[in-house]
Amino acid sequence: LLLGKAIHDLDFSLSGPVKPLGRQLADRLEGAFYVLDDERDIVRVIYTPKDNERMVLDLSSMRAQGLEGDLRSRDFTVNAIALSIDHRGQVLDPMGGAADLRAGILRACSESTFIDDPARVLRAVRQSLEHKLHMTPDTYRELRAAAGELKRISPERQRDEIFRLLDSGSAASGIRLLDQAGALRIVLPELERLK
Repeated sequence: LLLGKAIHDLDFSLSGPVKPLGRQLADRLEGAFYVLDDERDIVRVIYTPKDNERMVLDLSSMRAQGLEGDLRSRDFTVNAIALSIDHRGQVLDPMGGAADLRAGILRACSESTFIDDPARVLRAVRQSLEHKLHMTPDTYRELRAAAGELKRISPERQRDEIFRLLDSGSAASGIRLLDQAGALRIVLPELERLK
């Protein structure tokens, strides 16, 4: 929204049970319902409204106490911005993500961002290229240090991020960046022999 781009996916952070609400929402919208992460209570609803633009709604349980705490536990500052449903139009930006977005910066929310979820290594590369953001030196250093942790995440999550990167307009740059960061040998070990 801040970039002036059309929105095709929305993330909702909830304080109550997620699965029943997600299933109810999918039924009401005549959409599909998927459990993305049973352990962390994350579900997805996909539906096509009358304008035929597919919408993806991700619902998750709050990771911390209150919305501000939840935003602080996110991956990157540009993804730690929310619109309040209770107070229409109020922007919550405790990590300064809007300023980072204007400055073209991708900054991790915390030093444990990549250790908490190693899939963020792949997301950081994709999002930096997708939105033309430069990683801060600290973020890149933390990303490189956590690249070996990618083996902790499921092959399906790795695949999804790699496919999204390959589907972007910057696939070659993304592959090079993953290689430089030491992540490519984990997610696509076969490429080492092709060099």
